[in-house]
Amino acid sequence: MSRIFRFVVLLGLLFSAGCASLEPFLASLTTPTPAPTQGATATPSPAATVTAPARPETPILRVWLPPQFDLAAQNAPANLLRQRLAAFEAEHPGVKIEVRIKNAEADDGIVNVLSLTNAAAPNVLPDLIMLSRTDLEIAAMKGLLHPIDGLSTSLEDPNWYGYAQQLGRIQNTGYGLPFAGNALILVYYPELGTIVSWEDAFSSRGQLVFPAADSQGLVGLSIYASAGGKILDARGLPTLEAETLTRVLTFVKEGVSKNIFPPSLANVSTEAQALQIYRTGSANKGIIWIVDYRPSEDGEVAPLPGLEETHFSYATGWLWALAGSNPENQQLAVELAEYLVAAEFIGEWTRAAGYLPTRPTTVQENDRTMAAVVESAHPMPSRDVLAVLGPLMQEALTRVLNGEQPEDVAADVVQKVK
Repeated sequence: MSRIFRFVVLLGLLFSAGCASLEPFLASLTTPTPAPTQGATATPSPAATVTAPARPETPILRVWLPPQFDLAAQNAPANLLRQRLAAFEAEHPGVKIEVRIKNAEADDGIVNVLSLTNAAAPNVLPDLIMLSRTDLEIAAMKGLLHPIDGLSTSLEDPNWYGYAQQLGRIQNTGYGLPFAGNALILVYYPELGTIVSWEDAFSSRGQLVFPAADSQGLVGLSIYASAGGKILDARGLPTLEAETLTRVLTFVKEGVSKNIFPPSLANVSTEAQALQIYRTGSANKGIIWIVDYRPSEDGEVAPLPGLEETHFSYATGWLWALAGSNPENQQLAVELAEYLVAAEFIGEWTRAAGYLPTRPTTVQENDRTMAAVVESAHPMPSRDVLAVLGPLMQEALTRVLNGEQPEDVAADVVQKVK
């Protein structure tokens, strides 16, 4: 019995020694709790599970721009726009603006890109996109844009020119905030004196060039509209009035007889061709878009004359629109759009870029010519209307330039609309 007792005592002593020798090893497997220092906050024991709050992701605003507004361009307009975007980021800490240049060569190209992106990867759609008025109309009708009505009251601001406000609306719903305008204007060489009417133009020497063969027929339609001609009937369908169209074509024939409108205009189909003819001196008067006007070399500028006493010119422009799929970014995108069309910025940018002003307060008091051009501006017809009336006006102009009688041409063309 004594042997058994001694064996048990010895085993107990060995076990105690073994436990003592494991302590350093066990301690190495356990992260020690740091001793609290004076003024420090106690650290929870390892037994407690603490989940750190998730850091919110940095909001990213995706912005798509067409090539003509590329921020990388080395010019004043690009610098101003780049600085404005940076200022918005500075005023909204944590917000990152991601700008992409979308170069869509074909007509409706940017709308096709939007449509494909919407179908394949809606999470990378732009929160804010700059679109031409034509593309804005197409994209809105395809359901690719969000109306700004209900998100912004900026379009109701009285500090817009009428044409600009109308550009922002599609079927009475606001879809875009106007950024830059464009309109048809008359340019002429300074030695001709002052030209403010067609009578002045017809009594001056030299020829006038414009793209008479343009399939949109905008110059002819502008002159037609200036005489009170309707382009929509009571049902809202495209139309041309025989009497007014005859008057316009008679005016063109008079220009041909006075060698103001040369028959060769029937072969001028683009503004680029018209600009080349004007700038090489083959014509000393021309009808161009104001965005292409170069004060240093293109001479004087005037609003496009109308057949009545008032001037009339079709205008278009570029607008900021909402296309993103992230509703959390929508209001922030609206704030950015409003920031980019604010009068204090858009006035400086417009003067640097040479676009048509969109806000009255941005036109300098001494710039009466620009004020007259803007006041004569009217939104160009919709894409669907131009698709019908443009080619018909082109046909009418070229036929008269080639010697046909205005009355016969007008009757024939009007019949084709019905």
